[in-house]
Amino acid sequence: MKALLFSLIVCTLSACGPTPQKQTRAEITGTQTERVTRATAILSKYCKLPGPLLDAHMAEDLADNSGGMVPGPSDVYLSGVITFPPADLPKWQKILSPEIPAVTSPQFHSILPAPAWWPAAAAFKDCEYYEPKKLTGRTFGIVALSPSTSAIYFSTYSN
Repeated sequence: MKALLFSLIVCTLSACGPTPQKQTRAEITGTQTERVTRATAILSKYCKLPGPLLDAHMAEDLADNSGGMVPGPSDVYLSGVITFPPADLPKWQKILSPEIPAVTSPQFHSILPAPAWWPAAAAFKDCEYYEPKKLTGRTFGIVALSPSTSAIYFSTYSN
């Protein structure tokens, strides 16, 4: 009887092993106007936008680390590229300031590959860098403002 009970416990516990991490991406899609409307609504939760956006691409990636047995922490990544009118550059610089030291190798932060709209490394060469919290509400990652293209590239995360 004890052997049967022991076998049953061992089988039950081995079936309770960790499940694979769930990885999902929610990406803003649609027309340019629809993307701008959604991005404005999301970013306005964290930042008073100093002017209209011209275009926007954004994705939120989630890594569910619960393992299926007990709820656990999840990692959330918010990344995007937004563009704005060149005349609004000083307003963006002011709202994001203070500028921080340049990031030597800015990276896309996520458990999933970068989307097609994420810029190549060369896009970051003239960027100014800012803390991500003011724009995205997240503590970690990058916010890079490109004065030459009137664009902001951000890839942030919280865990």
